[in-house]
Amino acid sequence: MLPKVSLLQRLTESGVIAVIRRVPEEAMEQVAESLVAGGVTSLEVTIDSQSAFAVIRKLSARLKNRAVVGAGTVIDGESARLAIESGADFLFSPSLHQDVIRTALRYGKIAVPGVMTPTEMITAIEWGADLVKIFPAEGLGVQYIKDIKAPFPHVPVIPTGGVNLENVASFIEAGVAAVGIGGNLVDRRAIESNDFDKITEIAKQYVEAIRKARG
Repeated sequence: MLPKVSLLQRLTESGVIAVIRRVPEEAMEQVAESLVAGGVTSLEVTIDSQSAFAVIRKLSARLKNRAVVGAGTVIDGESARLAIESGADFLFSPSLHQDVIRTALRYGKIAVPGVMTPTEMITAIEWGADLVKIFPAEGLGVQYIKDIKAPFPHVPVIPTGGVNLENVASFIEAGVAAVGIGGNLVDRRAIESNDFDKITEIAKQYVEAIRKARG
């Protein structure tokens, strides 16, 4: 199987991309292990902290074949290159940046830019994006996903921002490839109290809800 095809399959396998944002570095490995124990196979480490690249390197080495690790909040080509050099297999952006997509393509990694409009969506695909991130998903809603998928059924979509246990099934049933989930999954209070079993339990609930919604 081609490496890129395999990466794409693993990225969307569980249906959940866990967005790990500004978690204390000393808790990162426990958070990651808890998510994987709950069935999550894709971990996005946002690069808005000084330790982000070191964390990506550490998690990529530790998890290896158990999960794919990528970088989030990537908005320029240099950050994209540094993330890939640190071991990131995919790059998520909150917005649309051609240099990020080009860098991902150059190194055989997955590019997932953030889009909102139909024009941004098709531009991202024309530039070579593998999937697109609909952001913010909560404000746009499930109906918007259905509407935008009508003219672009071939474009794989990942809604992010506001996805929770109450609406995750509706997003999956609307035809998305996977969902990105941050604070509703990576519970900050659980981390502060060292209750990593709670994160595993929440992860299991999301994975099971998606499995049922996928039929």
